[in-house]
Amino acid sequence: MLFESLDKIRRNSIFSAILLTALGAVVLICPQSYIPMLTLAFGYALIIIALVMVFGFFSSRKSLMDYIKFVGAAVLLIVGACVLAFRSNILRVLAWLFGFLLVVDGLRTAVHSFTYSRRSKRRGWWVLTILSVLLLTAGVILFVNPFWHTSDQLMKVIGCAILFSAIVSGIRLFWTWPLRNAKGGDEDAE
Repeated sequence: MLFESLDKIRRNSIFSAILLTALGAVVLICPQSYIPMLTLAFGYALIIIALVMVFGFFSSRKSLMDYIKFVGAAVLLIVGACVLAFRSNILRVLAWLFGFLLVVDGLRTAVHSFTYSRRSKRRGWWVLTILSVLLLTAGVILFVNPFWHTSDQLMKVIGCAILFSAIVSGIRLFWTWPLRNAKGGDEDAE
């Protein structure tokens, strides 16, 4: 059971690291003249992902996790509609959205730090805790947005924050996987 959960976390960490790296690179490279088109594509992508999740809910077994995913899909649908509706002030909406994403990723990293890395008595497990606090801080700073007033600066900050989140996802991948025991078992090494 534990190894199935860890295998799922490993797959999710790999996927999120690849996705966040690509998204961060696109946001950093994107010229300022293409920002409106990028935000439109982002809004439509959120709506499509939400609709796929809603259709998946209708064909599911209707467990508690399926209802949680359905609520998440509804939130994504609302966020996608807000991105499309508030295009004039889209950068503020994107700062809120990516700030929220970083806060959620920081909380997830903190949970993995305490649930898997600390319990396995892995040396340096606290590094994940520090990285989760840094992700939370970056998310709150993006959400509040006190320093960046131009769209170009804000896009660069969002891109760097997303790349940092991708790096943390990669680090989380290595720190949550159990070590081989000297006796040959799959338990965590002491």
